[in-house]
Amino acid sequence: MTLAHAPARPRPSWRALGASVVGRGARARLRRLPPHWPITLCIGAFPIWWALGMGAFIWPVFALPLGLRLVTRRRRIAVPVGFGAWLLYLGFVLLSYTALQGDAALPFAWLWRLANYASCTIFFLAICEADEDEIGTDRIVRLMAFFWIITLVGGWLGVLMPYGGLPSLTEKLLPAGIASNDFVQELVRPEFAQVQEVLGYPLGRPKAPFIYTNDWGSAYALLLPFFFLSWLQAADVRRRSWAYLLLTASLIPVFISLNRGLWLSLGVALIYAASRSGELARMARRALLALVTVGMLLIVFTPVGGLVEGRAENDHSSAGRSLLYSEAFRITLDSPVIGLGGPRPYEGNKIIPMVGTQGLFWTVLVSTGYVGLGVFLAAWGRWIWETRAGPPVTFWCHVVLIIGLVQILVYDMIPSALHIVFIAAALGFRAARNDRIEQAEQARLVGPTPALEAVR
Repeated sequence: MTLAHAPARPRPSWRALGASVVGRGARARLRRLPPHWPITLCIGAFPIWWALGMGAFIWPVFALPLGLRLVTRRRRIAVPVGFGAWLLYLGFVLLSYTALQGDAALPFAWLWRLANYASCTIFFLAICEADEDEIGTDRIVRLMAFFWIITLVGGWLGVLMPYGGLPSLTEKLLPAGIASNDFVQELVRPEFAQVQEVLGYPLGRPKAPFIYTNDWGSAYALLLPFFFLSWLQAADVRRRSWAYLLLTASLIPVFISLNRGLWLSLGVALIYAASRSGELARMARRALLALVTVGMLLIVFTPVGGLVEGRAENDHSSAGRSLLYSEAFRITLDSPVIGLGGPRPYEGNKIIPMVGTQGLFWTVLVSTGYVGLGVFLAAWGRWIWETRAGPPVTFWCHVVLIIGLVQILVYDMIPSALHIVFIAAALGFRAARNDRIEQAEQARLVGPTPALEAVR
């Protein structure tokens, strides 16, 4: 008697695995929600998450439903060329774990960075994969412009109530051992400003709704191009008028923040945008002229001028930064290929911050080495190249990437700022791709011109 062989069972795909994890009932409920709901709820309700003490963790949380949607859909995803370099960089991040040397403080920071890198990747892929009627460009632009207005309101909270804050529900729910950690307290306590003696006396530097005042400054500059696109380029004259009023109001917290990285990146971006040709460049020149004019008036005729002058005279951080920059280059030579896994304590004066915490550039260098840094910059540079031409949304997303490239030298950018950059990169690439497809389709429908037909 012969035994019949059972047919080989096909290996389950990742999509099938994702579908089984979600479950039929959950899949049905998720299908009834619009595809953009995680992005809309994450950004649109960001003040609520911050007020609850969850602002620092909310991006990876909403990346989960976006990731499940990617897994369960049977679609190919068109991505820009530089995305392969980004995936390679993630490989260096994973490899750098072997260099942690058993430091108890480093694994948390390493996992923190890895979670946010993964979250940025998922947001990027979700936007690239979605059709215009699923995650619309206009919706994302409006959300990001609204995020800038939220940042403006948070800045004024820091100006008016520098010692103010809100009770943190997240802090109350955490175990006492975790909640007592200084770094965790900074993450979960929604405070309006960082009160520091940068000028020799206590001054509240706005930070709401973010963790640090540098996060506030980074987000302000990165989100401003979306505000330009949604408000300054609006057809409604009243909306454009309100835009200039809001821009004027925003300059007070911008100056009081004493954020030189914000000033520099914003200046570079506006000058770059104004140097281009076309209607967008003319609008950028008008905005630049308005901001410079109002800024100079504030400096000359208000106490803001004293703050700016005092910031120039009390430049305590530049010497320390230069020391830490050179130290970052030096210690990375110990592991140039995979890095050291994360920032390292400075071997000299214990008051000096950890080496590799003065900007994302330096974090990447120390964490993943010279090779990892090269791959990281290659991905970023390629996305700038991919968004150099296209419709207006691509132009302003391109400007966001330019701002981010300046900021990585001085700002950590994790978590919110890096997500803004990835959203801009995906949105700009998708808009440029769709624009090329539409132009090709129009050319196909119109057919060859009479001149070309005569040549044939």
